Amino acid sequence: MVMTHTGHPAATTVHAVAGYASILVPLDGSELAERALGPARELALRFGAGLHVVTAGVGREDIWWYERYLDRIREQVPGVAVHVSSVPDAADGIIATARAEGSCLVCLSTHGRARSAAITGSTFAAVAKRIGHPLVAVGPRVLIGGNDQSAGRIVACLDGGPLAERVLPTVAAWAHRFDLRVSLVTAADPVLLRSRLARERAEATRPYGHHGDPMAYLHAAAALPVLAGLDVDTEVLWGLAHPHIAIGEHLDRHPALLVAATTHARTGLTRMALGSNVARIVHRVPVPVLVEPPGRP
Repeated sequence: MVMTHTGHPAATTVHAVAGYASILVPLDGSELAERALGPARELALRFGAGLHVVTAGVGREDIWWYERYLDRIREQVPGVAVHVSSVPDAADGIIATARAEGSCLVCLSTHGRARSAAITGSTFAAVAKRIGHPLVAVGPRVLIGGNDQSAGRIVACLDGGPLAERVLPTVAAWAHRFDLRVSLVTAADPVLLRSRLARERAEATRPYGHHGDPMAYLHAAAALPVLAGLDVDTEVLWGLAHPHIAIGEHLDRHPALLVAATTHARTGLTRMALGSNVARIVHRVPVPVLVEPPGRP
């Protein structure tokens, strides 16, 4: 097993494959859900994939309304394939539709605002927990139609622990596919960091490895075999503000195509780097978030 310089296990190869035959957007009839259509169309173009939409959890009494709604979507988005799922649980319907399409990337608009929720607290969290592969979250600050699609980098949010590092193979795969620069960032409060280092003396539980140095940790992560051959830069976002604010402000100043982060079904990511969970990042950043769900090897 290869270990990082922080003492954490690390993937040695790009086990993720950035290739999709279809991009699937779940819709519920709201303008919020439709915000994902713009980023999804861009992703479909980049991957050479078909664009699909699905309305899930549709009961018999609502089918007629959704059929008319999807007719309007067809008019607005020429060439889109539409699906209606009658599976009672919306997340199950979305996942079943995605799996039926084979190699499919789900791109879902989210509120991403609840402190205790895993991203949206409901549908997105359920899909992320069960689907078993990455998906894309489009938060309320994403500039639909206004993003700098030429921004040539993907930003990976790390927190000094092994859970966050699980996003790196996916980041590497996307970076290779689209010739993107990789930026590894971590947001750290120096006061909280000193307190946590004093409290967690065991190397296995200490953030940022034995010495508790965020910059050394990022440099070690940049040197991992999984990122070999890529243009990688690193930055520690020091400050007293909430980490999701620091990350959002970094993205405001330095455009990116995507942000990438790992989420967890039960506890989210540690507060030191990502707030209570990925939800806050999704809510704050101006670009879509590539989410690595729990349960990935």
